[in-house]
Amino acid sequence: MPQREKTMTKTKGQANKSRRAFLASAAAIGLFTAGYGGSAMAQSVEEFYAGNTVTIYVGFGPGGGYDLYARLASEFLGRHIPGNPEVIVENMPGAGGRTAAMYLYSIAAQDGTALSVPVQSIALDSLLNVLPGDLDARNFIAIGRMTPEYELGMVWNTVEADTLEEIMETPVTFASTGAGSASSFVPLMLNDMIGTQFQVIQGYQGANAAMLAIETGEVDAAMQGLAGMTVSKPDWIPEGIVDVVWQLGVTPHQQLPDVPAIGQLGNNDLDKASLRLVASAAEIGRALITTPNVPEDRVAALRTAFDAMVADPEFIAAAETRNHLLDPMTGQELQDEIAAQMDVPQEVIDRVMPYVVAQ
Repeated sequence: MPQREKTMTKTKGQANKSRRAFLASAAAIGLFTAGYGGSAMAQSVEEFYAGNTVTIYVGFGPGGGYDLYARLASEFLGRHIPGNPEVIVENMPGAGGRTAAMYLYSIAAQDGTALSVPVQSIALDSLLNVLPGDLDARNFIAIGRMTPEYELGMVWNTVEADTLEEIMETPVTFASTGAGSASSFVPLMLNDMIGTQFQVIQGYQGANAAMLAIETGEVDAAMQGLAGMTVSKPDWIPEGIVDVVWQLGVTPHQQLPDVPAIGQLGNNDLDKASLRLVASAAEIGRALITTPNVPEDRVAALRTAFDAMVADPEFIAAAETRNHLLDPMTGQELQDEIAAQMDVPQEVIDRVMPYVVAQ
């Protein structure tokens, strides 16, 4: 019996000794981990970006409006980000810009090195569940907008029906880049909601192909953005080569004060709200966003860098030389705009859905 008690005492002492050793080891590991984590957390924005590369993903091919603004930003943004990282552009065309949006949302590094000039309908696409998966555009972090982009409905100068009122009486063929694109759903909505007679012809491979079709007389009308027209066809509107019959904006652009804005049309409250919803995409325009979950200090640095970039005289001069329109919006303003576009009644969503999704 005494021997048994001695054995028990010895076992208990060993247990206490092992427990003390374990706690000491755990404490040491904890101190090491805390030191390591603290070192990582203490890394400044400048230290993170120095020697790093920031990529701007574009959901369309080279040479288009999204690409041109991305490349303009890539030349100047890195100058204003602490650490002066290299900024490059990567084209990721597909699904009307949605492939790049999904990549940014689900695959790209969420550390402030992945940006995008998103398709300007990103909020509408998210609201209508056009994008696959669970993408919620409100989870993107807005960095800032370089310019709004008003998509324009135009007829060639020889077409007799050159106003919406006249197109209510006379059919006009309209080139579309495909079902689900604004060049398809806008004229179709106008047909149903105000009585126009656009005959939408699907299948043109991009806006440039549609513009070639109107130029050669293959169709009467087509759609192109104002910023894009300013770059690629700067004389077409001023010289009357085309007549602009509508602009996809909530209110008229200052350069086109007398052209009907889609967001002001409609014969009843529901249709007015529906047209205003699709027109609001113009406010997102050509913007920069980043992934969800980027650390707050890097978000602040990116937004500050963007604001400095759009105020940079060299950036402004480069934009003017290239005929790029500028009308900046801050990151927070853009974030609020995306949220506002997605805060609409269900009846409006239901009214718009068939035109955008099921064509």
